[in-house]
Amino acid sequence: MRYGCSLEMVNMLSSGPNFIYKQSKRFWVDYFKLISAAGFKGVELPFNPFSSDPMAFETGRCGIPCNAAAIQSKYGSPEEFIAFLNDIGIEEVTGVHINANDAMLELIASGRPKEDYYELLRQMGIDAIAHLKSLKSNGLIVSPTPELGWVKQLFGSELGLFAEKTESILSELAKEASDNGMTVALKAEYWSLYRGKRMAELLQKVNQAAMSPDLAHMAIAGDPVTKVVEAHKDQIGYMHLSDTNFEDNFDNYCRVNAEIPIKGPQKVFCDLGDGRVDILGAVQVLKDNGYDGWIICEQKKTTDIYKGLLKMRWFLDYQIERKLK
Repeated sequence: MRYGCSLEMVNMLSSGPNFIYKQSKRFWVDYFKLISAAGFKGVELPFNPFSSDPMAFETGRCGIPCNAAAIQSKYGSPEEFIAFLNDIGIEEVTGVHINANDAMLELIASGRPKEDYYELLRQMGIDAIAHLKSLKSNGLIVSPTPELGWVKQLFGSELGLFAEKTESILSELAKEASDNGMTVALKAEYWSLYRGKRMAELLQKVNQAAMSPDLAHMAIAGDPVTKVVEAHKDQIGYMHLSDTNFEDNFDNYCRVNAEIPIKGPQKVFCDLGDGRVDILGAVQVLKDNGYDGWIICEQKKTTDIYKGLLKMRWFLDYQIERKLK
């Protein structure tokens, strides 16, 4: 098993302190060096090709390596970007993450008809596969639907058709990825249409796809994390370590902006080891099953992105690796 670091531990869709600096190339050059110094040899990149949403990345000028245009603009080429990572001690891009919510936000911000959502999602996936190929990477992590609040708002009267079209697009992407020697891994999230037991149904319909359990999301959805990982242990790809103490007692999961609760506790995620998720148990299942792929680590919405790296490394070394049987 190898531990990689998700760049999405840095909240890039925030207007908080220093958010302009976090969009600069200088920030990311330094942060990549810190990721390497913390012992991570692989990084998972976000992929967002859109720009209509006011909170979206300014991909023409942005230093966040969030799509092909940003890498071409700021790092020269995919080859030069990989050479830079290798030179500072990061061996590979483990994969990229596409989020169907970004396609939905593009749809809303651009004022396009709701039927265009499907082509936005499909094209984002096709572009991400081409991006992966250019980076010599092979993991496409997919958040399969937007937040349930958006889905119900736009497609509430036709949820069956929405699911059918989504499954068709995901199957197309899984086949395209497989034909290119890549893996599509479907990410479990508490605000998704495929939360909880519906993820198992989705995996049966998109049978070329793997499952990417995001442990905090699963715990919030009420899934028994270790049992679910055990049940799907032969389908796991790119498991995401995350933690939470959050309990969704007010059904925030079915509202727009589900990760910003309007009732109850406001802190949804916490640093690894500070929550209630049985992270050790989930990793133990993979080790016992001979898993030899990447495990992606993330301090979601951490309050200190620099300290978060060191704290995450300590947690892996002393609360996971040292305790594995």
